[in-house]
Amino acid sequence: MKTKKVLKYILIIVIMVILLFVANILVKTFTIKDTNTNSNDTNTVIKENTIEDDLIPNDVIGTLEIPKINLKAQIKEGVDLDTLKTDIGHFPNSSIWNGNIALASHNRGSNVAHYFQDINKLEKGDLIIYKSEMGERRYKVTDIQEIESTDWSKIEDTKENKITLITCVANKPELRLCVQGEETKE
Repeated sequence: MKTKKVLKYILIIVIMVILLFVANILVKTFTIKDTNTNSNDTNTVIKENTIEDDLIPNDVIGTLEIPKINLKAQIKEGVDLDTLKTDIGHFPNSSIWNGNIALASHNRGSNVAHYFQDINKLEKGDLIIYKSEMGERRYKVTDIQEIESTDWSKIEDTKENKITLITCVANKPELRLCVQGEETKE
């Protein structure tokens, strides 16, 4: 009889732990962010999350839009082969909000996503839109150049907010196409 009572208490504790775990996940998923900040940064649009919003999977850190080339794709952390096979990858040593946001994708291939296939068509002044849980930022293309595959200086952090897009150059394995944009107030 005493054993049944102990088992009953253990079962109640296990159920309570499971309920707390599920509640914690739900709270994190549906938390409404405070957007009443006194920021003079007119370029940053803070998004208020509501239950009606599309939920972003945990491994997705944001989306990239480039209207000129009809690009809209999700961004995941990492630039390993598995990540770049399906998504735009974020260089882990670069910023995800302030400073230099560095991203990579393939530009061709039959078994991989090639979101950056048309970034060679971008010109100075073209718009790049980056969205994350922290908000939305807009950038204007300021620099387009081929760099050595070993040149990591383009993804180093900066004080100014910029975005860096890197992809391979066709038939030149030692080179990468690097497109950079700076945050715009427009």
